[in-house]
Amino acid sequence: MEVDDTLAPVALFSLAAQHISVTWTQRTAEFASYLFIIDLFPTTLLPAALYGFVTTLAGILFGGNAGSLVDHPSRLNVIRFNIFLAKLSVVCLYAFLLVLFVKFPAESKEAGQRIGRGGHGIVWTLFSLTAVAGSVMKLADISMSVAIERDWVTTIAANSNARLTRLNLWIRRIDLGCKLLSPLFTGLLTSTVGNTTTLIIIAAIALGGLSFELLWINVVWKHFPVLSDNQNREAHSLHPVDAGTSHLDSQVVPPSSKLSFSSIKTWAMVSYEDWKLFIHSPVFLSSLSISLLYFTTLSFDGTMVAWLKTNTYSDGLISGMRGIAVCTGLLGTAIMPVLEKKVGLTRAGSWSIWSENFSLLPVVISFYIGTKQGAKAPAWNQALLFGGMAISRIGLWSFDLCQLKLLQLTLADHPRRNTLNGLQFSLQNLLDLLRYIMVIFLSRPSEFKYTAVISFGAVFSAASSYLVYLRRERGHLIHAEWFTRMRRKFQ
Repeated sequence: MEVDDTLAPVALFSLAAQHISVTWTQRTAEFASYLFIIDLFPTTLLPAALYGFVTTLAGILFGGNAGSLVDHPSRLNVIRFNIFLAKLSVVCLYAFLLVLFVKFPAESKEAGQRIGRGGHGIVWTLFSLTAVAGSVMKLADISMSVAIERDWVTTIAANSNARLTRLNLWIRRIDLGCKLLSPLFTGLLTSTVGNTTTLIIIAAIALGGLSFELLWINVVWKHFPVLSDNQNREAHSLHPVDAGTSHLDSQVVPPSSKLSFSSIKTWAMVSYEDWKLFIHSPVFLSSLSISLLYFTTLSFDGTMVAWLKTNTYSDGLISGMRGIAVCTGLLGTAIMPVLEKKVGLTRAGSWSIWSENFSLLPVVISFYIGTKQGAKAPAWNQALLFGGMAISRIGLWSFDLCQLKLLQLTLADHPRRNTLNGLQFSLQNLLDLLRYIMVIFLSRPSEFKYTAVISFGAVFSAASSYLVYLRRERGHLIHAEWFTRMRRKFQ
């Protein structure tokens, strides 16, 4: 039977509108939280690293549970709850930061230098509350990502490969567009109206998006009736695959209202079985590959922004360079479908991740040649740093789309696909956590160059891991006939 690859424009617009609002709040909070923490503690990378450590640890411990919430019979109510929880946590995060700026502008900077030794008690308490709010925001983000990007998109795509690619491109381009515009918007506000007013404005925008998102999620639900058809999910498989079984696959673990040793033991056993199932799944090595890319400081995240600010780079320049990198990332989303058509999905992933490897070589070199800590580097050095990072985003986001589609295809008909998707987020958070541990131990700005070398090693390991996955999937890495053709050509 011929499959209809089209999507109703109104339905697609509804999904895009809802995702834009959710993603704008998430990306603004991700950038702004580190930017404000760095302004509060300007002489050390440690507070930013501690914030990232705590929020990432929460994602590791409870990411699988956040993903499994999507399988709740009342899927729409789970999404509504996640939207509310995300907005509440973001507003609380901004509120704690606002109090720090208003009440302790001088003391917090001094405390930031002594935070590892206790520092100012009230500042430490507010910083801890900020990290807790960031952790809740992280879990809500994971649950929303699993629900929309993995579960809903796969269900809506039904058995259409073209529709799946189209939906993935829409979702990723919205994500990258928000990564481009939200930092520019935040940087413009901080440079014109100051930190405290900026916090009030972005908190009001986040809170205002609550009713908007609740409205549009209902519209999306009504326009895609297949989402409410929980009984026939297996009928919408994209690619049948024997993903393995577990004695917990059909076991429903009832939630416990009381915290006890028995409930903790049950949670640990279920988590262990889920992790074992995930590790033995055919797509695990590709998941490990994408996760290793999180163990890097060679991206425009909080730690890189903190290091750039210690070298007197302005918020405007940092936001602008981040914006250019996002634009090249958008180019990667355009290249991925072309690569898939030319060489196939699995090989397109290999080409993409190795192109990222080669692009990061000049970035690592820039940390060791022609630069001095505490001052801007010369223009040619900045070209190596920012240019290499921008070009590497092409391969990164092309590979991200390839791996996402591989995961969707492999787990499409798996009874615990949302839990396994959540575990990939947990694995990514685990490598992200190791990155923060690395920065905590190498927290002096002058030591940041060592993290660059370690990060490049992680990216190389990611590419190597994907080669092993490619070899298992295809049975070979290089076509032998290529060498035969080349030999005949030069004979």
